[in-house]
Amino acid sequence: MKLLQLQMIGLYETFNHDIKLNQNERITILTAPNGYGKTIALKTIYSLFNNKFGFFTKLVFDKIIFTFDNDDTLELIKKEKRIELILKENNKKSVPFTYPSKEMDREMKDFLPSRMIEDFTPPFIRRVGADRWLNELSGERLVTEEILEQYNDTFPEHILERINGKIPKELSRFLKVMTVYFIQEQRLILRQPISDHRMREEIVITDTIEKYSKELSKLIKQKIGEYAQITQSLDSSFPKRLFGQSSDAFSSDTLKDKLNNLQVKRQKISEYGLLKLDDDSSFFSNDTIKESETKVLSLYIADNETKLSVFDVLIQKIELFTQILNERRFTFKSIEIDKEQGFIFKTKKGDILKLTELSSGEQHEVVLLFELLFNVKENSLVLIDEPEISLHVVWQKAFLRDIEEIIKLQKIDIVIATHSPFIIDDRWDLTVNLEESEIVQ
Repeated sequence: MKLLQLQMIGLYETFNHDIKLNQNERITILTAPNGYGKTIALKTIYSLFNNKFGFFTKLVFDKIIFTFDNDDTLELIKKEKRIELILKENNKKSVPFTYPSKEMDREMKDFLPSRMIEDFTPPFIRRVGADRWLNELSGERLVTEEILEQYNDTFPEHILERINGKIPKELSRFLKVMTVYFIQEQRLILRQPISDHRMREEIVITDTIEKYSKELSKLIKQKIGEYAQITQSLDSSFPKRLFGQSSDAFSSDTLKDKLNNLQVKRQKISEYGLLKLDDDSSFFSNDTIKESETKVLSLYIADNETKLSVFDVLIQKIELFTQILNERRFTFKSIEIDKEQGFIFKTKKGDILKLTELSSGEQHEVVLLFELLFNVKENSLVLIDEPEISLHVVWQKAFLRDIEEIIKLQKIDIVIATHSPFIIDDRWDLTVNLEESEIVQ
């Protein structure tokens, strides 16, 4: 299922926006001056598919209509401080779901006492009153309702059900079909805690770029572990399969080609430190493969193709990640992949830089690319708010070309909200100008 169109009627009692998503190139760019609702459009999509219904109770609008590629529609109608969600699936309307219901209003007065909420909030959120909370990173003060809305993805399922009420099964199932990922500007270089304990004075703070470097190391080691398991399984059964198989062996020429391809693949994997490079050239050093060897080599090659395939997707992502940063971005430094550290940056002289020594623009670029390549799942809808923040004009002009390559690899759709003509470059055909929307009279 893919989102085709978002209509926002009576937004701020001023605008009727009609946003059609580009389906061919899978990139849609929202542009307009401040105040027209670019970011709100992104938050509208994100909030719906992440069950953040409280967002809509505060938003000023009359009706919001989502249209999908299977002709299904989902309408949100504002009724004072409540919203009504109506799903029309297979030309049949579902029973409207009202949020919050009157039952929920009554229940929330007695449900989820602050001490219970505190068990599931991030460690940088501290309760400072009966209905008051403090974000110790930003200094922002929040009420319980805002905590439940902003951090509901940290709560277990049984609590989410109580917060959101009894969502009809067909609506709940529908909202789970699409995965929507929101990359907000402040997420890219936000300092985040990595400790999950509740002792406030002991909270350890890390920069996002450091956090992602550790995540890449963890991902690499996970793949190495999978490789080791498959290797152990195949190697232990090799003799039995060798003498038990009846399939035809490859020809000598095919064997040579496949052995060369394996060596090239190993070379690439070893360049990123994932595996130690072995040399298979001895198999045909005299340019001859005996007929008696073809059966053994055929099984050997098939096994190694299976083993190395574990790294295929990861290597593709690492290649694009490093290529963009090394070839198009960082002039006086370069990125390297390290199994233990994830990624490191070196000067031209080979000195290792602390990740936090990169400029804000460089950190922004690294984190954004990491999120798109390693955090976003295939076939997701990705929303990016103001990617131009902290980026040099030259980097902005290259942004869409990089996004196009990421889309080919990840098979994702992207909606971008931007003020920058340099981000758009010469691709005005991808834009939806909200300034041209109908004004409510």
